[in-house]
Amino acid sequence: MIELNGISYRQRNNIILNAVSSSIHNGDCIAIFGPNGAGKSTLIQILAGLLKSSSGEIKYDFERSNQVIGYVPQKNALFENLTVKDHLNFFSKMVKDSDPNFVDGMYDALDLKSLFNQKVSKLSGGQMKKLNLAVGMIQKPDIVFLDEAFVGVDLAAKYDMLDWLKKMNTEGMTIVFITHDWDTIKFLSRKMWVVDEGKLTAELSPEQFKSMPTQITEGSRALQKMFKMQGSG
Repeated sequence: MIELNGISYRQRNNIILNAVSSSIHNGDCIAIFGPNGAGKSTLIQILAGLLKSSSGEIKYDFERSNQVIGYVPQKNALFENLTVKDHLNFFSKMVKDSDPNFVDGMYDALDLKSLFNQKVSKLSGGQMKKLNLAVGMIQKPDIVFLDEAFVGVDLAAKYDMLDWLKKMNTEGMTIVFITHDWDTIKFLSRKMWVVDEGKLTAELSPEQFKSMPTQITEGSRALQKMFKMQGSG
């Protein structure tokens, strides 16, 4: 379990996150939803240990001392001059005690084996996103954080990724991901955090979110517009 107590983040005089408190339990699948600039990416980077909060405390209470955290950035972290196979081999060699069955199953699920001999630079946007996901999960993480990992992905590639993540969550992997896409939230998440203007304003199930009125009067104008669009979709 991860506990957040009053997490804030500031850049000079700008408050990016403001006293965020919540918890992530083993096996959770949480969608972080909110307008651009709300602080979602900052929050997920703090959770993944990539940023240090300005104030507040995070407690990691893992069942095992060697639990692994994965992170999948929005921007592809790929070497474009390598083939897909060489790229994956490079990262797999960096992982201590890798699970070959997990890795092989992931390659199958994401349809990467058929791309092994292609250079990364020749891949489509969706194929690059699937490779980016595989790199972020190659160490078989106990918990994985995804920062808008599905942006710009065609529908077929997107559901290859979502099906794989859903399977992993069913098997116990904890997943926290940022998305603006309501269909993705409905398909994958079990819980939703609504982040607006640096604050965690609500924690909801997808069913609760869907039943909320689309004409809300609280929150930023951008958040109100997102609720309205969700209701009309």
